[in-house]
Amino acid sequence: KTAALLRAWRARFGLRAPLPSARPRTRASACVLAFGARALWAGPGGQAAGLWLVEEDGMLFADELTKIVADKKAEQGDREKVAGKWTAYETKLVDQAIELFKQRCMRQAEDKKLEATISFEVLSREIEDFPKRTLTDSTYFVEEWGEGVSAEAWFYSTRGVTASWSPGAPVLFAEVLQGLLPKFVERVKDQGFSTCRHEAGTWKVTVSWPAPEAEDGDEEPPAEKKSSKRKKRDRD
Repeated sequence: KTAALLRAWRARFGLRAPLPSARPRTRASACVLAFGARALWAGPGGQAAGLWLVEEDGMLFADELTKIVADKKAEQGDREKVAGKWTAYETKLVDQAIELFKQRCMRQAEDKKLEATISFEVLSREIEDFPKRTLTDSTYFVEEWGEGVSAEAWFYSTRGVTASWSPGAPVLFAEVLQGLLPKFVERVKDQGFSTCRHEAGTWKVTVSWPAPEAEDGDEEPPAEKKSSKRKKRDRD
């Protein structure tokens, strides 16, 4: 009867000859004949009672699926740790960019100006830890990422841990800037400026702050002077 089962098995799955690794297995009162990743379950009396998908080590197919899920969760957990490195690193970069932004605004205020327009891309050149760029065929790519971070960390942080990363794939420097720009603008808005706007299609951010209140005998601030001249022309 076992021989008949083998012949039926070969016919069912197109096997010309039994695999060398075929070996009988038992489960309760049944006999399982394993062939690679498949197995035929023969019930008592030698009749074919069912088909199980079994790995060569005896693991059931459903168990293998459970293992795959566990492996994927572990893999994503590792990716989250890698992504976290870039998340922490970009926070440090934005902090440094904000300090440089404040310094530029202070210079404008010292010149009695009430607004400033500053390029985030220009600021990035002054940040020592900012990823370094290289020009290739008129396009800037990231050449060096910085201490403790990598293209992989940036990729999983910006694209998500379920995305598929290709090691060695070049990263556009503009993509890195574009990813940091919204975070930078939000931090600028938290500084209490009267207005804050990002000029679409550029790296420029423009802010303004209130004019000081004029005291008796003090010269009017530039903005109020312009307003006074307009009113005088309107009266004339």
